[in-house]
Amino acid sequence: MPKIYFQLIRLPRVKKIILFILFVISILFSNAQTLNSIGITVGGTAANQKFKFHEPPFSNPNKKYVFGFNASVFGEFFSHDYTRWVTEIQYNQKGSVDKQPEANYANSLQYLSWNNYLKIRYEMYSIIPYVMIGPRLDYNLTQVTTSPAITGKFLPLHLSIAAGGGLEFVSYSNFKFFVEAFYNPDIMPAYISAPLHVNNKAIELRVGLKYEFGKKETCNTPVYVE
Repeated sequence: MPKIYFQLIRLPRVKKIILFILFVISILFSNAQTLNSIGITVGGTAANQKFKFHEPPFSNPNKKYVFGFNASVFGEFFSHDYTRWVTEIQYNQKGSVDKQPEANYANSLQYLSWNNYLKIRYEMYSIIPYVMIGPRLDYNLTQVTTSPAITGKFLPLHLSIAAGGGLEFVSYSNFKFFVEAFYNPDIMPAYISAPLHVNNKAIELRVGLKYEFGKKETCNTPVYVE
């Protein structure tokens, strides 16, 4: 596994992106028979970072949130009443403002992520509330960092986790509208150097629209036959 990982890191950036997307598409098509719906989301991200120094050991929490954009395409699998699996490709903007006595330093990162969630839902008359939790594989697209402590590149790939929930509004058509909120901290540092580790964390708010396959829903008002 380590050998494969380091070979992937040596590939040019464009080739890594293509391989990443092809891998995800192959996963989606291998499960096409269980596909329940497809959709898109757009939203805003409030991002921050934690700097943890090891020489000497101390943490610097003095960071300000930055605000960015996120968007995704996703597939929802299986049609169980209470549980689903959601997999998505997401673009996300992260970073922070590093407050120092002499100046404020902006750090900006753009990620392409492969997200997978366990979705637990409960159907009500007009809304469907749900919670979602699962891992994300984050790929670093671009990095613009001005903090003096950051002297190298963020990792090309690292893991984070997301937990959140949403509301889907019941519709008697195949199109469903929903709103979601997530908290997304890193599981492992996104930046690793001898004196410094940096972890990203983000809060996401987003809206989405999905198309559910199958027959349209019908009104659940009882029908009486004489």
